[in-house]
Amino acid sequence: MTVLEAARERLRHVYDTFDTVAVQFSGGKDSSAVLLLAKEIHEERGLGPVTVIFRDEEMVSPSVIRYIEYIKDLPWVNMEWYCLPMGQEIWVLGRREYVLLWSAQREREGRLVRDIPPWAITAQHFGLTNDEVVPEPVDYYTMQGKQGQVAFLTGIRANESMIRYRSVVQKLHENYINRPYRLSKAIPLRLVKPIYDWTTDDVLKYVAVDNDFPYCEYYDYAAMSGANTRVGIPLHSVAARRLNDVVITEPEFYDDLYRAFPHIEAQRNLWKDFDIEELIASYASNEWDGVRSCINDNMLSDGKHKDAMKFAAEFRKKRKNDPYGFPIDHLIRTLLLNEFRHSAPSPVGPKTRAHRMRLAALQDADDLDKVDDLI
Repeated sequence: MTVLEAARERLRHVYDTFDTVAVQFSGGKDSSAVLLLAKEIHEERGLGPVTVIFRDEEMVSPSVIRYIEYIKDLPWVNMEWYCLPMGQEIWVLGRREYVLLWSAQREREGRLVRDIPPWAITAQHFGLTNDEVVPEPVDYYTMQGKQGQVAFLTGIRANESMIRYRSVVQKLHENYINRPYRLSKAIPLRLVKPIYDWTTDDVLKYVAVDNDFPYCEYYDYAAMSGANTRVGIPLHSVAARRLNDVVITEPEFYDDLYRAFPHIEAQRNLWKDFDIEELIASYASNEWDGVRSCINDNMLSDGKHKDAMKFAAEFRKKRKNDPYGFPIDHLIRTLLLNEFRHSAPSPVGPKTRAHRMRLAALQDADDLDKVDDLI
């Protein structure tokens, strides 16, 4: 069975099992593939337009917005376009803060990256305002009006990251169907990853060759310039390290980002010469006092500070049983460089000094109980 045949089989099972099915669409190539797969099932079963959900996170590039508007206007698509005030990370030289997407305050100051489209579903539709973050997870709002058991199809693929791989190896059966993170168990929603085992080549062949379907023009900009090929927000802890890609591919978009958040220019200009390893070593040398200083110095908003303190507390518990697997410099590196809000602390990876020390400790363990504790 090919991955395409497997995806079609999974989707038929989903449409047999759930009362309502919608595609979560980002404008990327993977969600385009999922959209076309859903279209196949709708045509096969005479189900009418495909319901498509786009969660507009304001800091979206113009090429992606143009592509999503094209999808919105297709006759076989029924798109729900959400512009909700959510917290989003801005990362500059290791310092993190949450900003409010679609903030009413920034709108009054003329500092929105883009205006809210007139067709968007906004906080006002739910009796809320854009002065503060919505009180529930976004899935709670996109679920409104959906009947019965609901499935949202996503374009997540396992080979994109270890976190995405782990998300599809937790169950033996229906491993591609999962409950959304933090959403109440009382809400009958599942996230479905029908192409989790596809490669990039599988995706592009299915979209561009098999279906002769257009894809977002950003991929051509990225291919010609050697820029990053991800279409997500460019200001979180990983993407912000390649801010020059935005300047290379869509300079007007960078101008809009800079107008809204001028301090990102420091990240773009200084990151190449910024010695993050020296900063990590400096904090780590003071052990837990250094961890506290790192959080106080670099978590610039209350929400980010709270998330970091919670993560550090969980890390400290694991360090008690496995000091070499959870060294303090690993914690500080995570706090400064990596995503930690929705993650549990994980031990150091292979090919590190801490990992070699960890293996030596395991080999020197006197009994199996100690080995279990270290693992």
